[in-house]
Amino acid sequence: MKAAFMTGVGAVEVRQAEEPKVDPAGALLRVEACGICGTDARTFFNGDPRAPAPWVLGHEPVGILEEVGRDAVLPPGIKEGGRVFLGSILTCGRCRWCMDGYQNLCDQHLLYGYDPYPGAYAEYATVPPIAIKNLIPLPPDLPSDMATVADPFACALNGVEMLDVGIGDTVVILGAGPIGCWDAVMIRDRGASRVFLSDVNSQRLDIALKAVGQFVDDAWVAGEDNGVGQVLERTAGRGAERVIVAAPSKQAQQAALEMAAKRGRVVYFAGLPKHDPVSPLDMNQLHYKELAVLGAYGATHRQYRITMGYLQRRRDELTAVVTHRFSLDRITEAFDTIRSGTGLKVVVLP
Repeated sequence: MKAAFMTGVGAVEVRQAEEPKVDPAGALLRVEACGICGTDARTFFNGDPRAPAPWVLGHEPVGILEEVGRDAVLPPGIKEGGRVFLGSILTCGRCRWCMDGYQNLCDQHLLYGYDPYPGAYAEYATVPPIAIKNLIPLPPDLPSDMATVADPFACALNGVEMLDVGIGDTVVILGAGPIGCWDAVMIRDRGASRVFLSDVNSQRLDIALKAVGQFVDDAWVAGEDNGVGQVLERTAGRGAERVIVAAPSKQAQQAALEMAAKRGRVVYFAGLPKHDPVSPLDMNQLHYKELAVLGAYGATHRQYRITMGYLQRRRDELTAVVTHRFSLDRITEAFDTIRSGTGLKVVVLP
């Protein structure tokens, strides 16, 4: 089979490899499509000790369940030969957080596509025993390239649920990447009266508005004050009831506090680089305005299941967020597209 091996920082080589062997309690996936996640991109451009070269990345796979191990216990609705999506957060299923339904906070969680489980930028990929419970059946007519977004979309759903949008709220989304785009659709569905979208990159903002502009009331390129002035101007100085930060930016994190209304809610969806995670924030904004400031990470099994139905219902509106599709042989171009900022969601089709 063909597989794309990351051979070093910023380097990838597509070559022949042995077809993976199936664990008796696992399965084999014939990959139809695999999205490129922001985590994949950060690893490719910066390296990650969990991806020792040569390594196969890819943790947003969709495909055919080609073979099932004799001891594998498949989830309801999953059968050999069926089309499936594989959730990337691998959990123990036994700790307090898993038992309470917060699998994203599992004490021992791992990520598919990282050591010790190679990913799916390949024609075939293993489904290790720990990942079997993450298999979800696909609606028959949901295109595979669209289905790959289920993983990041479920994470976006987690952030939107944490944001707790009410009917009539004004909501600001900082960051116009795929997450910000999906936020806009879901936030509008939850009854927001106004949805504002902001980004520091004018090209990315234009692309986002072409995809989901019908769900956005106003948008702007953040200036020196990171968009605080625009929000206050459009809300008669009150600020927005809800703000979600969908960009790994310290400046956006601070701006979110300043543009939030009194008793507003702010959600930090995007994390900061692990080598520089401390953000200087004006805590008086939090104190005197009685803000609720929350984080959102990953997704739960429940959110994965909700996402699959949502993608099916909303696929006409959401398809535009998938802007680029590349064959496995062109995976270098796929990563270049992400780095250039000329696309939103990029998918590899082995």
